[in-house]
Amino acid sequence: MLDWDKIKQKANQFYEETTRKIRQYTPETFSKEKKLVNAIVISMALMTMADKKIETEEVTKAMDLIKDIEEIQDLNMVQEAIELYEFHLEDLEKAMDNEAKYLLKVEHKLMDIAKIKDYDGYPNMIKVLLNYIAEADGHLDQTEVEMKNKILEVLK
Repeated sequence: MLDWDKIKQKANQFYEETTRKIRQYTPETFSKEKKLVNAIVISMALMTMADKKIETEEVTKAMDLIKDIEEIQDLNMVQEAIELYEFHLEDLEKAMDNEAKYLLKVEHKLMDIAKIKDYDGYPNMIKVLLNYIAEADGHLDQTEVEMKNKILEVLK
């Protein structure tokens, strides 16, 4: 006999585990605006983690910037964008102990950023954001320059 309570409990558990995972994926059916929001957030996360450490100042500035971007506000996605930013930071942080795994995660995120390169104006927005986040902690180191160049390359 089926135990519906156990089935419902397991379904809820799977739902909770996958909800955060789904947010990182950018299906082709996403509107171009949602792809932009995703690319913005991923770019910020990659720049924040370029030196493989999370600095409070960079995170704070990135979250403040998310709140100020009109495109995110117009879509009523400020809270979702902040959660997505946090998710990407956590996702990258979990992979830092394994260089191969970390590089694969970075490449996957770069592919998501590349999905906006054909939309006029969007790549330029990302370029401006890269400088802002890279310099948020008061200095621009070599790892940040390298990450910035990788992001710019996928936007060509």
